[in-house]
Amino acid sequence: MADKNPSIVVIGAGVAGLAAAKKLKEYGFNDVTVLEASEKVGGRVATATLGNACVDTGAQYIHGTSEKNPVYCLLKQSGLLNQVPEMGEEAFYSNKGHKVDANFARRAYEAGEGIIRYRGSNTGKSLGEHYAEKTQGMIDSVEDNDKKTRMQSVFALVGKDLLIDVGASDLHKISLDSWQYYINMGDSVNVPGLMFQLVDMLLEDFPKDRLLLKREVCKIKWDGSFSVAPLHDEPLPAHTESASEEKVRQYPVCVVCENGEEILADHVIVTLSLGCLKAQASSLFIPSLPTEKMEVIDKLCFGNIAKIFLEYEEAFWENNVGTISLIYEDDTPASVSTNKMQWLKNMQYFSVLRPKERFGNILIGWCPGKIADLVETMTDDELSTAITDHLKMFLGHSSIPQPKSILCTKWRSNKFMRGTYTFLPVGVDGQVMDTLAQPLVGSQHPDQDLQVLFAGEATMKVFMALCKELYSQDTGRQTDWQHITRRHWLPLPLPHWTNKFRELKSF
Repeated sequence: MADKNPSIVVIGAGVAGLAAAKKLKEYGFNDVTVLEASEKVGGRVATATLGNACVDTGAQYIHGTSEKNPVYCLLKQSGLLNQVPEMGEEAFYSNKGHKVDANFARRAYEAGEGIIRYRGSNTGKSLGEHYAEKTQGMIDSVEDNDKKTRMQSVFALVGKDLLIDVGASDLHKISLDSWQYYINMGDSVNVPGLMFQLVDMLLEDFPKDRLLLKREVCKIKWDGSFSVAPLHDEPLPAHTESASEEKVRQYPVCVVCENGEEILADHVIVTLSLGCLKAQASSLFIPSLPTEKMEVIDKLCFGNIAKIFLEYEEAFWENNVGTISLIYEDDTPASVSTNKMQWLKNMQYFSVLRPKERFGNILIGWCPGKIADLVETMTDDELSTAITDHLKMFLGHSSIPQPKSILCTKWRSNKFMRGTYTFLPVGVDGQVMDTLAQPLVGSQHPDQDLQVLFAGEATMKVFMALCKELYSQDTGRQTDWQHITRRHWLPLPLPHWTNKFRELKSF
């Protein structure tokens, strides 16, 4: 990197891309351009309008309320955290149509949570295998048969909720070792309606003319010598010995957009989601990505969750309720998975958007993996009818109305995202994410390092989405597991290669 003001292109205007651009500007780099394929910035931090409310279709939780977390620091400095609402109470209902004792459900849930917290290391096991084995041991230790049944159904709820956290379809497909590299950053907090202001803050000082929307990238040509002639009135550098030698500047990377536009760069930072890399990586890069990087893209899993927003004229839940959990009494921890033919069995968790003064009467229904993929294909009427009947059965209220409006997220269908976040399947070590994070090293121009770099949640094993809440510090109060685990991961922290850019400016 001999040029102290190189041309840098960031592909993707999600939080990772915007954070990279912001950090580079702070380091003194002025020639930074961000390309975004869609019409909007933010990536998985996204909003939509439902009735008179602005709702978060993407991230709505901060995971780690400490100075170690840059997301928390940004929102704290802005004063937005003063607007965080109270979470509300948990309500549990049985498929037999009655309320479940909340105290018992919480105790059993905490016990299941304690089992699922296990921090595996090179076990080679699945999370499902571990969870079924350990919970069965606890169930067998109970003598009362009724208590056994109730306990195992709550344990199953814990497992089903974890599928939402991960975006997966089967606990037996998730590695027990997923979070062995995780770094705890503290508790979590729900910030409904506020998260998109994080995007606004990242964009505050970034030149609007260097943020290019509707620029879908179709090719990244690297390790080459791409040239562009300077403008006729552009003065030659003072040290020029021969004008003919200096008229054409060489760049190692050429980014080609679908509209035919070509952008030359010294460095390109790729922040595409793992879902997009899975769909495009084999044809996106010229020359092709190294075999080891392609293998990582293939091995890692990219999950999906759906948030179904249900707006009502009047709330049918009590004012103090923050979450509604639906428990099937015949569920067992060993049976935790998804079945499209019984998709409503994975529609067990609903959260209330609070405060009512800001959002009105809105419930969010959450579902994972293949069920999320399925509901993305359903009509609003189909969802509205099915979910209303579902709620009537559990709450025992035949008078529950259909929502007046409904909104379902479609992250898997979004061609620029193709899902929500990364998780590790059984047999894959989180260290492979380090391989994905490594910059490409050219063979034609090995002296031109950092030609193509990678950033985003799939490149950072220490911030794995699965475990951010599993190891919160003991604060002397009950950890509200069900409240704090619904989220999209925010890939704001940047890989180690950012230090090399900082070193360049310090020469």
